[in-house]
Amino acid sequence: MSLNYKNGELYFEDQAKLSEIIEENEGRACYVYHLGNIKKRFQVLKDSLSGLNALSIHYAVKANANSEVLKTMRELGASVDIVSGGEMDIALQNGFESSDVIFSGVAKTKNEILKAISKEIKQINVESTQELSRIGELAKKEGKKISIALRMNPEVSPETHPYITTGMSENKFGMDRSFIPELVRILKQYPDNLNLRGLTMHIGSQLLELDVVDEAIQKLLSIYHELEVLGFPMESIDIGGGVGIHYSHGDEEKDYKIIKKYGDIVTQSLKNFKGEVIIEPGRVLVGRSGVLLCQIEYIKETNYKNFAIVNTGMHHLMRPALYQANHRILSLKEKEGVQKKSYDVVGPICESSDFIGKNRTFLELEQGDYLAICDAGAYGFAMANNYNAHDFPKEIIIS
Repeated sequence: MSLNYKNGELYFEDQAKLSEIIEENEGRACYVYHLGNIKKRFQVLKDSLSGLNALSIHYAVKANANSEVLKTMRELGASVDIVSGGEMDIALQNGFESSDVIFSGVAKTKNEILKAISKEIKQINVESTQELSRIGELAKKEGKKISIALRMNPEVSPETHPYITTGMSENKFGMDRSFIPELVRILKQYPDNLNLRGLTMHIGSQLLELDVVDEAIQKLLSIYHELEVLGFPMESIDIGGGVGIHYSHGDEEKDYKIIKKYGDIVTQSLKNFKGEVIIEPGRVLVGRSGVLLCQIEYIKETNYKNFAIVNTGMHHLMRPALYQANHRILSLKEKEGVQKKSYDVVGPICESSDFIGKNRTFLELEQGDYLAICDAGAYGFAMANNYNAHDFPKEIIIS
């Protein structure tokens, strides 16, 4: 476990005493990221996929766009997957080359596509026939040829939250097989401007049951071979990301087992594939590598329940309100000689949905105590906002 108590104090990777960090910041809510944890996870993932012919790991910038995190990914040899022009700018500003960039997302604007064309990025992942037409038109106008991959939905339903399932026809993402005739027509309309580099998919996020991964890959390979027969010699297959972590506990060894199982499934599924295999992990690399520290402003006890009201909330960590996500919450200091009590840990936002955790048991909390919200390195600060005109949390790096 990356979070452990020593002499009654909570440490991150046995190196950083978290109470000292928040005290140095006068109790202000802050995210703390441990780069060593990220490096360890990246190597485990890379090793699990070492049996592939050619592998490219494109880190999903949307998970955590902190500059030090991105620089670490670049140093480790990762490329990036982006979903906006803004993320493209962030990636390039942090040392990634244009050839490192894959551009995903369903609503790319003309200006974003023009930027991708002018920068000559690795590929644009295409989500619809109208998008493909727009890319072709803009590339022709600019006198350029851009590489693209078609996002196809394999029609498999993984076990995850419905808000983060992305590989079915009912989702706004990607296309099913019925789109192929129109896609082929558009590709043939722009032979000098569109290079069909490969296919891509993404079946969902926070995947822990991985049996559907092989099924999805086989369905994508079937479409790949169909397009090859139609005269499109492609060179890559992008199987997306989505491998999750267990938020209910801090046992990282179980995470590593999931990563290794994922690697085994992918390697076996693509053992005969001779081209480049692209993956787009985010959460599994950075989720465990961050905590959100906060301070209790008030304890409120009623006849119905107890509240620990803290100086962070849905404006800093949206996942509990949005997905009913279950983040572990730990006291920064162990207590002795006090009774256990149940609390709802809630924030300052004027919304009833502003909570971090409900019915959580602690040794009796007091005003001024510090708490750590665990496993907040992915989709934490990246989704933060300043609703109610609150400040953004600070970000602190442990290298």
